[in-house]
Amino acid sequence: MRLSLLPKKSFFFTQFDKHATNSLEAAVALERLLSDFTEVERKVRDIHAIEHYGDQLTHEIFKSLNETFVTPLDREDIIGIASRLDDVADVAYDVSEVILLYKVGTVRPQAIRQAKALVGAATEMVAMMKALEGLKGLEPYWIKIHTYENEGDQVFRDAVGDLFANVSDPIEIIKWKDIHSLIEVAIDRCEDVANIVEMIVIKHS
Repeated sequence: MRLSLLPKKSFFFTQFDKHATNSLEAAVALERLLSDFTEVERKVRDIHAIEHYGDQLTHEIFKSLNETFVTPLDREDIIGIASRLDDVADVAYDVSEVILLYKVGTVRPQAIRQAKALVGAATEMVAMMKALEGLKGLEPYWIKIHTYENEGDQVFRDAVGDLFANVSDPIEIIKWKDIHSLIEVAIDRCEDVANIVEMIVIKHS
């Protein structure tokens, strides 16, 4: 393995940009699946392809990290951002796969609202990654992501409360609690990226 002594500054930030954009695509594809519940199998395959590309990007980042002696950010921060960005697409695919596996017939409106919050958080995450290299002007992005995460929390609580109050079939309750929980996890991973960026800014200020 050949080590580079020079920091691959632009490479890591370019990959983060690609990764965030890919995660947004996964979130948008999930929201499209839930909002227009047709051709489910094809849409799940599309999300899987997006998720697979995210795995490739993570592999490229980790490979470059192992080959670079000096990095533009702390190694644990590079690993953290790459992993959490990857998680967003991974969990979006998990949601779609569970929907297929559980043979869901109709979509609950709260799930669509959760997916819209995920798309909002992922959109801000893309903007934040584009601005990350300069390490300036990032606070508005992480504040907006926190706002979307809080919104997602509220929708999740409302969704679970409505499940237990108005759904009598225990199998349906189990199915939808799993689905709502997974979408919440995807939104949380966006917030994790925001938290890492906030700590990076603090360390470099």
